[in-house]
Amino acid sequence: MNKAIIENIWNKIIPSGEGEFEYKLLSKESIPQLNIGFNKKRQRCLILELPFDFDKPFQQFEKENLSLKYFKKEKCLCIILNDDFFKDLFDDLILSIYSKIYNISNTEEYSELFTRHFFKWSAFFENKKTDGLSRDQVKGLIGELIYLKNLLLNSELIVDDILLSWRGPYDEGHDFVFEFTDYEIKTIESSKNNVRISSEFQLESEKGKELVLVVIFVNTDIENGLSLKSLINDIKTIVLDKLGDNSIFISALAQKGLTIGDLDQYEIYRYAPIEEISYDSNRENFPKLIRSSIPEEINKINYNIRLNLIEEFIINKKQF
Repeated sequence: MNKAIIENIWNKIIPSGEGEFEYKLLSKESIPQLNIGFNKKRQRCLILELPFDFDKPFQQFEKENLSLKYFKKEKCLCIILNDDFFKDLFDDLILSIYSKIYNISNTEEYSELFTRHFFKWSAFFENKKTDGLSRDQVKGLIGELIYLKNLLLNSELIVDDILLSWRGPYDEGHDFVFEFTDYEIKTIESSKNNVRISSEFQLESEKGKELVLVVIFVNTDIENGLSLKSLINDIKTIVLDKLGDNSIFISALAQKGLTIGDLDQYEIYRYAPIEEISYDSNRENFPKLIRSSIPEEINKINYNIRLNLIEEFIINKKQF
Protein backbone atom coordinates (compact mmCIF):
# COMPACT_ATOMS: atom_id res chain seq x y z
CA MET A 1 0.00 0.00 0.00
CA ASN A 2 1.30 3.44 -0.90
CA LYS A 3 0.06 6.95 -1.71
CA ALA A 4 -0.04 6.30 -5.45
CA ILE A 5 -2.53 3.46 -4.91
CA ILE A 6 -4.65 5.65 -2.65
CA GLU A 7 -4.59 8.52 -5.15
CA ASN A 8 -5.70 6.14 -7.90
CA ILE A 9 -8.67 5.02 -5.79
CA TRP A 10 -9.67 8.62 -5.04
CA ASN A 11 -9.62 9.40 -8.76
CA LYS A 12 -12.05 6.55 -9.46
CA ILE A 13 -14.66 7.88 -7.04
CA ILE A 14 -16.96 10.54 -8.45
CA PRO A 15 -19.10 11.86 -5.59
CA SER A 16 -22.72 12.61 -6.44
CA GLY A 17 -23.85 13.65 -2.96
CA GLU A 18 -26.51 10.94 -2.95
CA GLY A 19 -26.59 8.49 -0.07
CA GLU A 20 -24.58 8.57 3.14
CA PHE A 21 -21.32 7.40 1.51
CA GLU A 22 -19.81 6.64 -1.88
CA TYR A 23 -16.66 4.62 -1.42
CA LYS A 24 -14.31 1.92 -2.63
CA LEU A 25 -12.42 -0.82 -0.80
CA LEU A 26 -8.89 0.22 0.11
CA SER A 27 -7.33 -3.24 -0.24
CA LYS A 28 -8.47 -6.85 -0.60
CA GLU A 29 -5.43 -7.87 1.44
CA SER A 30 -6.70 -6.16 4.59
CA ILE A 31 -8.56 -8.32 7.11
CA PRO A 32 -10.59 -5.37 8.48
CA GLN A 33 -12.81 -3.82 5.82
CA LEU A 34 -11.27 -0.39 5.20
CA ASN A 35 -12.80 1.91 2.60
CA ILE A 36 -12.10 5.41 1.37
CA GLY A 37 -14.71 7.65 -0.15
CA PHE A 38 -16.91 10.71 0.21
CA ASN A 39 -19.92 11.47 2.36
CA LYS A 40 -23.00 13.33 1.12
CA LYS A 41 -21.22 16.63 1.84
CA ARG A 42 -18.43 15.48 -0.51
CA GLN A 43 -15.95 15.31 2.37
CA ARG A 44 -13.19 12.70 2.25
CA CYS A 45 -13.70 9.78 4.61
CA LEU A 46 -11.89 6.72 5.89
CA ILE A 47 -14.50 4.10 6.72
CA LEU A 48 -13.94 1.07 8.94
CA GLU A 49 -16.72 -1.48 8.58
CA LEU A 50 -17.59 -3.43 11.73
CA PRO A 51 -19.26 -6.86 12.03
CA PHE A 52 -23.02 -6.56 12.57
CA ASP A 53 -22.76 -8.73 15.68
CA PHE A 54 -20.14 -6.43 17.22
CA ASP A 55 -22.06 -4.48 19.81
CA LYS A 56 -20.01 -1.70 21.35
CA PRO A 57 -20.92 1.97 21.76
CA PHE A 58 -18.51 4.52 20.27
CA GLN A 59 -18.25 8.18 21.17
CA GLN A 60 -18.13 10.82 18.46
CA PHE A 61 -15.56 13.60 18.40
CA GLU A 62 -15.21 16.86 16.47
CA LYS A 63 -11.73 18.30 16.12
CA GLU A 64 -10.76 21.41 14.16
CA ASN A 65 -10.48 19.78 10.74
CA LEU A 66 -11.08 16.13 11.52
CA SER A 67 -14.10 14.25 12.88
CA LEU A 68 -14.66 10.75 14.22
CA LYS A 69 -18.20 9.46 13.84
CA TYR A 70 -19.99 6.18 14.46
CA PHE A 71 -22.83 5.23 12.15
CA LYS A 72 -24.91 2.69 14.02
CA LYS A 73 -27.20 1.81 11.12
CA GLU A 74 -24.32 1.28 8.66
CA LYS A 75 -22.22 -0.28 11.44
CA CYS A 76 -19.06 1.64 10.69
CA LEU A 77 -16.54 4.01 12.21
CA CYS A 78 -15.65 6.96 10.03
CA ILE A 79 -12.87 9.54 10.12
CA ILE A 80 -13.99 12.59 8.14
CA LEU A 81 -11.73 15.29 6.72
CA ASN A 82 -13.41 18.67 7.16
CA ASP A 83 -10.89 20.77 5.18
CA ASP A 84 -9.54 19.56 1.84
CA PHE A 85 -6.35 21.60 2.38
CA PHE A 86 -5.15 18.66 4.48
CA LYS A 87 -5.91 15.95 1.90
CA ASP A 88 -2.25 14.91 1.50
CA LEU A 89 -1.91 14.57 5.25
CA PHE A 90 -5.18 12.62 5.31
CA ASP A 91 -3.62 10.11 2.91
CA ASP A 92 -0.70 9.77 5.35
CA LEU A 93 -3.19 9.06 8.13
CA ILE A 94 -4.88 6.43 5.96
CA LEU A 95 -1.55 4.74 5.27
CA SER A 96 -0.60 4.80 8.93
CA ILE A 97 -3.88 3.22 10.03
CA TYR A 98 -3.76 0.64 7.25
CA SER A 99 -0.21 -0.42 8.14
CA LYS A 100 -1.19 -0.93 11.80
CA ILE A 101 -4.45 -2.85 11.40
CA TYR A 102 -4.52 -4.59 8.01
CA ASN A 103 -3.52 -8.01 9.41
CA ILE A 104 -5.50 -7.86 12.68
CA SER A 105 -8.61 -10.05 12.92
CA ASN A 106 -9.80 -9.05 16.41
CA THR A 107 -12.50 -6.40 16.00
CA GLU A 108 -11.99 -4.94 19.46
CA GLU A 109 -8.29 -4.48 18.76
CA TYR A 110 -8.47 -2.95 15.30
CA SER A 111 -11.35 -0.61 16.17
CA GLU A 112 -9.39 0.60 19.21
CA LEU A 113 -6.30 1.24 17.06
CA PHE A 114 -8.44 3.09 14.53
CA THR A 115 -9.80 5.38 17.24
CA ARG A 116 -6.41 5.86 18.85
CA HIS A 117 -4.91 6.98 15.54
CA PHE A 118 -7.62 9.61 15.19
CA PHE A 119 -6.60 11.23 18.48
CA LYS A 120 -2.90 10.82 17.80
CA TRP A 121 -3.10 12.56 14.43
CA SER A 122 -5.88 15.11 14.96
CA ALA A 123 -3.47 17.80 16.24
CA PHE A 124 -1.65 17.73 12.89
CA PHE A 125 -4.83 18.91 11.17
CA GLU A 126 -5.07 22.18 13.09
CA ASN A 127 -4.81 25.56 11.36
CA LYS A 128 -1.58 27.14 12.57
CA LYS A 129 -0.41 30.46 11.21
CA THR A 130 3.36 30.88 10.95
CA ASP A 131 5.69 33.34 9.26
CA GLY A 132 7.28 30.54 7.25
CA LEU A 133 10.93 29.55 7.06
CA SER A 134 13.76 31.65 5.65
CA ARG A 135 16.12 30.37 2.97
CA ASP A 136 18.82 29.62 5.56
CA GLN A 137 16.33 27.82 7.79
CA VAL A 138 15.20 25.68 4.87
CA LYS A 139 18.81 24.86 3.99
CA GLY A 140 19.56 23.87 7.58
CA LEU A 141 16.47 21.70 7.80
CA ILE A 142 17.29 20.03 4.48
CA GLY A 143 20.68 19.07 5.92
CA GLU A 144 19.06 17.53 9.00
CA LEU A 145 16.58 15.63 6.81
CA ILE A 146 19.40 14.30 4.61
CA TYR A 147 21.12 13.02 7.75
CA LEU A 148 17.88 11.53 9.10
CA LYS A 149 17.13 9.79 5.81
CA ASN A 150 20.59 8.21 5.74
CA LEU A 151 20.16 7.00 9.32
CA LEU A 152 16.83 5.40 8.46
CA LEU A 153 18.33 3.66 5.43
CA ASN A 154 21.59 2.48 6.98
CA SER A 155 21.22 2.18 10.75
CA GLU A 156 20.27 -1.06 12.49
CA LEU A 157 18.43 0.88 15.19
CA ILE A 158 14.65 0.64 15.52
CA VAL A 159 13.05 3.13 13.13
CA ASP A 160 10.95 4.86 15.82
CA ASP A 161 14.04 5.28 18.02
CA ILE A 162 15.79 7.03 15.12
CA LEU A 163 12.82 9.35 14.63
CA LEU A 164 12.75 10.13 18.35
CA SER A 165 16.49 10.88 18.30
CA TRP A 166 15.88 13.84 15.95
CA ARG A 167 15.64 16.78 18.35
CA GLY A 168 16.69 19.61 16.02
CA PRO A 169 13.16 20.93 15.42
CA TYR A 170 12.56 21.18 19.16
CA ASP A 171 15.51 23.57 19.64
CA GLU A 172 16.73 21.64 22.65
CA GLY A 173 20.21 20.16 23.08
CA HIS A 174 21.71 18.80 19.89
CA ASP A 175 20.19 17.89 16.55
CA PHE A 176 20.41 14.11 17.04
CA VAL A 177 20.58 12.59 20.51
CA PHE A 178 21.54 8.97 21.17
CA GLU A 179 22.62 7.06 24.26
CA PHE A 180 26.36 7.52 23.89
CA THR A 181 26.80 10.09 21.11
CA ASP A 182 25.07 13.29 20.02
CA TYR A 183 25.34 14.90 16.59
CA GLU A 184 25.20 18.58 15.68
CA ILE A 185 24.40 19.12 11.99
CA LYS A 186 25.53 22.15 9.98
CA THR A 187 24.64 22.69 6.34
CA ILE A 188 26.68 25.11 4.22
CA GLU A 189 27.34 25.90 0.57
CA SER A 190 30.26 23.88 -0.78
CA SER A 191 32.12 27.10 -1.60
CA LYS A 192 32.09 28.22 2.05
CA ASN A 193 34.81 27.62 4.63
CA ASN A 194 33.02 28.71 7.81
CA VAL A 195 30.34 27.10 9.96
CA ARG A 196 28.27 29.27 12.27
CA ILE A 197 27.95 28.19 15.90
CA SER A 198 24.92 30.03 17.23
CA SER A 199 25.27 29.54 20.99
CA GLU A 200 27.62 28.47 23.76
CA PHE A 201 25.58 25.26 24.11
CA GLN A 202 25.78 23.87 20.56
CA LEU A 203 29.20 22.24 21.01
CA GLU A 204 28.82 21.53 24.74
CA SER A 205 28.74 17.76 25.19
CA GLU A 206 26.80 16.01 27.91
CA LYS A 207 28.87 14.38 30.60
CA GLY A 208 30.03 10.94 29.49
CA LYS A 209 28.86 11.38 25.89
CA GLU A 210 30.60 12.05 22.61
CA LEU A 211 29.61 15.00 20.43
CA VAL A 212 30.20 14.90 16.69
CA LEU A 213 29.99 18.00 14.51
CA VAL A 214 28.64 16.98 11.10
CA VAL A 215 29.02 19.43 8.22
CA ILE A 216 26.98 18.77 5.08
CA PHE A 217 28.16 20.65 1.99
CA VAL A 218 25.53 21.46 -0.63
CA ASN A 219 25.14 23.31 -3.90
CA THR A 220 22.05 25.22 -4.98
CA ASP A 221 20.36 23.19 -7.72
CA ILE A 222 16.88 24.38 -8.66
CA GLU A 223 16.31 21.68 -11.30
CA ASN A 224 17.65 18.48 -9.71
CA GLY A 225 18.30 19.35 -6.07
CA LEU A 226 16.49 18.03 -3.02
CA SER A 227 13.63 20.05 -1.58
CA LEU A 228 11.89 19.87 1.78
CA LYS A 229 8.89 18.24 0.11
CA SER A 230 10.89 15.56 -1.71
CA LEU A 231 12.91 14.64 1.39
CA ILE A 232 9.85 14.58 3.64
CA ASN A 233 8.00 12.32 1.19
CA ASP A 234 11.02 10.01 0.92
CA ILE A 235 11.32 9.75 4.70
CA LYS A 236 7.61 9.07 5.18
CA THR A 237 7.85 6.23 2.64
CA ILE A 238 10.91 4.72 4.36
CA VAL A 239 9.22 4.91 7.77
CA LEU A 240 6.09 3.26 6.41
CA ASP A 241 8.09 0.49 4.70
CA LYS A 242 9.92 -0.19 7.97
CA LEU A 243 6.61 -0.25 9.91
CA GLY A 244 7.51 2.89 11.85
CA ASP A 245 5.26 5.59 13.26
CA ASN A 246 5.08 8.59 10.93
CA SER A 247 3.26 10.64 13.55
CA ILE A 248 6.62 11.01 15.36
CA PHE A 249 8.12 12.52 12.21
CA ILE A 250 5.15 14.75 11.41
CA SER A 251 5.08 15.99 15.01
CA ALA A 252 8.73 17.04 14.72
CA LEU A 253 8.03 18.91 11.47
CA ALA A 254 5.14 20.71 13.16
CA GLN A 255 7.60 22.19 15.67
CA LYS A 256 9.04 24.20 12.75
CA GLY A 257 5.58 25.30 11.63
CA LEU A 258 5.52 22.84 8.75
CA THR A 259 2.43 20.96 7.63
CA ILE A 260 2.25 18.46 4.80
CA GLY A 261 -0.10 20.75 2.87
CA ASP A 262 2.12 23.86 2.78
CA LEU A 263 5.41 22.45 1.50
CA ASP A 264 5.01 23.70 -2.08
CA GLN A 265 5.99 27.23 -1.04
CA TYR A 266 9.52 25.95 -0.33
CA GLU A 267 10.04 24.26 -3.71
CA ILE A 268 12.10 27.28 -4.82
CA TYR A 269 14.82 26.14 -2.41
CA ARG A 270 16.57 23.03 -3.70
CA TYR A 271 20.02 21.76 -2.81
CA ALA A 272 22.24 18.96 -4.05
CA PRO A 273 24.34 17.34 -1.29
CA ILE A 274 28.02 17.09 -2.23
CA GLU A 275 29.95 15.89 0.81
CA GLU A 276 29.54 15.13 4.50
CA ILE A 277 32.45 15.59 6.92
CA SER A 278 32.32 14.64 10.60
CA TYR A 279 34.55 16.19 13.27
CA ASP A 280 35.32 14.97 16.79
CA SER A 281 34.41 18.08 18.75
CA ASN A 282 35.23 16.40 22.07
CA ARG A 283 38.91 16.02 21.26
CA GLU A 284 41.37 18.12 23.19
CA ASN A 285 42.15 21.47 21.55
CA PHE A 286 39.08 21.44 19.32
CA PRO A 287 38.31 25.17 18.94
CA LYS A 288 35.02 26.00 20.62
CA LEU A 289 33.41 28.35 23.10
CA ILE A 290 31.14 26.44 25.48
CA ARG A 291 29.14 27.33 28.55
CA SER A 292 31.35 25.41 30.99
CA SER A 293 34.55 27.18 29.92
CA ILE A 294 33.52 30.84 29.71
CA PRO A 295 32.73 33.35 32.49
CA GLU A 296 29.10 33.32 33.61
CA GLU A 297 28.87 37.04 32.84
CA ILE A 298 29.11 36.20 29.12
CA ASN A 299 26.16 34.70 27.26
CA LYS A 300 24.42 34.49 23.89
CA ILE A 301 27.63 33.74 22.05
CA ASN A 302 27.80 33.03 18.33
CA TYR A 303 30.93 32.58 16.27
CA ASN A 304 32.41 30.99 13.15
CA ILE A 305 34.77 28.02 12.90
CA ARG A 306 37.13 27.95 9.91
CA LEU A 307 36.95 24.43 8.52
CA ASN A 308 40.32 24.45 6.76
CA LEU A 309 41.97 24.86 10.17
CA ILE A 310 40.30 21.89 11.90
CA GLU A 311 41.08 19.11 9.43
CA GLU A 312 43.05 17.23 12.11
CA PHE A 313 39.75 16.59 13.92
CA ILE A 314 38.08 14.87 10.94
CA ILE A 315 36.83 11.37 11.80
CA ASN A 316 34.78 10.59 8.69
CA LYS A 317 34.21 11.78 5.12
CA LYS A 318 31.44 10.77 2.77
CA GLN A 319 30.69 11.77 -0.81
CA PHE A 320 27.10 11.90 -2.05
